[in-house]
Amino acid sequence: MKFILLPFSWLFGLITSLRNVLYDKGIFKAYQSSLKTIVIGNLQVGGSGKTPMTAYLYELFNARYHTAILSRGYGRSSSGLIEAVPDSTAETIGDEPLWYYRQLKNARVVVAEKRQEGLQYLESCDTQLVLLDDAYQHRAVKADVYLMLSEYNKPYFQDYPMPYGRLREYRTGDKRADCIIMTKCPADLRLEDKVKTIQAINPIDGQEVFFIGLSAGTPIDVKGKTSFADIDFDHVIALSGIASPDSFIAFCQSFGKPVLACSYRDHHSYTAEDIKTVLKDAGSKSIIICTEKDAVKLSAPGLIKEFGQVPLFSLPVRPYFLFDEEDKFKKVLKSKHL
Repeated sequence: MKFILLPFSWLFGLITSLRNVLYDKGIFKAYQSSLKTIVIGNLQVGGSGKTPMTAYLYELFNARYHTAILSRGYGRSSSGLIEAVPDSTAETIGDEPLWYYRQLKNARVVVAEKRQEGLQYLESCDTQLVLLDDAYQHRAVKADVYLMLSEYNKPYFQDYPMPYGRLREYRTGDKRADCIIMTKCPADLRLEDKVKTIQAINPIDGQEVFFIGLSAGTPIDVKGKTSFADIDFDHVIALSGIASPDSFIAFCQSFGKPVLACSYRDHHSYTAEDIKTVLKDAGSKSIIICTEKDAVKLSAPGLIKEFGQVPLFSLPVRPYFLFDEEDKFKKVLKSKHL
């Protein structure tokens, strides 16, 4: 029955292609900031590891540039341009921007539906470089560097436009990217599989393809009281509100205990009733592990108390480059005057 959606998929693809042509031809004007700018995005809806990659880039560049992160602030209840401040919440700026602000040292984080407005605001601040989170389809601004991410196990080149598939535009949109980054790759990815993937992508001249995995750190107590090493548990509840929870669940399974996955939709706004539902499956020696993005919402005073004595930990994850290509990636960025 899903094939009924194919005509709508073709129509959606044609509309987005026409829009791209109008921008490519200069009929629709794009704003280019005087600041250095990097877009981190994807062709598909859903998670592709943009948040860990944005955090990696911030830590890479912040030592040399006054770096800001500009996001739409998806999932927030507010609108317009807002800069993150100490009392910001996921409702006011969104869960991912709030995580950036709390976890990245001295991070200036701004949310704005209109990226041009956000860039112009940052031009008036002490900012030199802007990371535009999830702005690959935001053609109203022109960036210096485009990084396009795609999950290795759900590659964009095997996908179709919405609603039949998950593509936000035809897969030929990958030609705008300076680097195509295949994310969430298995640590033991073989060289021959890397070559096959690059052949399937068929990059244009000057376009680079990289492969990154995710590594998990030691879980951190969201309540700030207990070390993970001191916890005696026999059961894990993997709680997440992200688009692609498979890798998160696999990390939870790596602790060698039975895992019950409790997955909500991406950017889910948790309620006290949600927590009560989750706790119905908690035993006397259960722990709950959530993603870092979910932790900023679950730590709100009105929710954290609902967990009672049940331990709640967040799982930090960071990207790493396969095939020793991190230096090559940095050289590509340097060639773009970054």
